[in-house]
Amino acid sequence: MVEYAVVVEDVTVVTSSRVVEYTPRGTASMEWLLFTYWLPPQPSRKRVALWRQLKKVGALSQEGGGWIVPNTETLSAKMKDIQHTVEEMGGTANLYAVSHIDDAQEQRTRARFGQEREREYAEMAKECQKTLSHIQREEQAHQFNLEEVEELEADLGKISRWFAEARERDFWEVAAREEVQSLIGQGEERLAAFVERTYEEL
Repeated sequence: MVEYAVVVEDVTVVTSSRVVEYTPRGTASMEWLLFTYWLPPQPSRKRVALWRQLKKVGALSQEGGGWIVPNTETLSAKMKDIQHTVEEMGGTANLYAVSHIDDAQEQRTRARFGQEREREYAEMAKECQKTLSHIQREEQAHQFNLEEVEELEADLGKISRWFAEARERDFWEVAAREEVQSLIGQGEERLAAFVERTYEEL
């Protein structure tokens, strides 16, 4: 038997064929979605692919098993898509709409979501600093050429796309988000100046 870390007091079980409801106790502070699944052990690439999908939507792995996200229309649609993916892979999956969990546990869960995003933004900030340093090195070396422009544009574009994806899974807008947004803005300004100088040098 698998034990889940979420203490469920009000649950709607959503499957492809039926919905099972349990009577609520108390007032819900917010709603969550709890996703559980089973896949055959082999091939392992299916498990890896599913893990990547869950991380991409911002789902949080629970210690006892299962994944949890806030219950919103957008996330519900994404989790149902993942549920169908599991079934197509030959596995089974359940999606639970959880209307209430213990207050202390909800605080811990929110904190863990925040920590995940803080770590991701910290990695992003490092990449921003690398790009800013790269621009500075090329400026000091007077390497104003189109090859450098293309490389810098690619680097900054990759960070910008990463940031856009991270914002979608940053459900409570952690403080580090503003820092990364500022760094990307600095990168865009420095890159624009570098591009302008490059065309002047051509």
